[in-house]
Amino acid sequence: MSQAWSKRTEIPDPQVRDVADQFESARKLLHAQSPGSGLLYPLMNAAAVAIELYLKCLSADKTYADAGRGWSIVSATPQHGHGLTTLLGRVEPELREELDRAFQAEFPASGGPSFRDALNRCEGAFQASRYPFEPDSDVSSDVPDLLMRCSHFLQQFIARLQAREKVSC
Repeated sequence: MSQAWSKRTEIPDPQVRDVADQFESARKLLHAQSPGSGLLYPLMNAAAVAIELYLKCLSADKTYADAGRGWSIVSATPQHGHGLTTLLGRVEPELREELDRAFQAEFPASGGPSFRDALNRCEGAFQASRYPFEPDSDVSSDVPDLLMRCSHFLQQFIARLQAREKVSC
């Protein structure tokens, strides 16, 4: 059987999104704990992973493996890496613009930073939340709140996003 296409992408990718939603649920559970609970770094980590996976679900490719008898095993191949602004750069330009407009509309009181600017301020939080004891680890005091806002924003944005499929020949 010959296939007329070389690459398929479903935006958002449901498999990657499902895992992102699980990390967002964990983030919400951790965020509900009292401030003195000693869970700041796990909270930051869950938020950073959720953000990363939400961005990846906006650019992951479908992978089809032959399972025999005309069946395929379908999986997702997201972009590699943890750089949030790099992952945002791999999202289609129109969707990046839509993300930015929605983010600025959601948080106008915060001075209207672009979504890219917000992600740039969150860069390194994934590593800092795992290795806060290392000498170069530094997290600004506003980063945990910004991580929470970005994670929640992406979950809501993607939940409202109309799924679409892109096929490349």
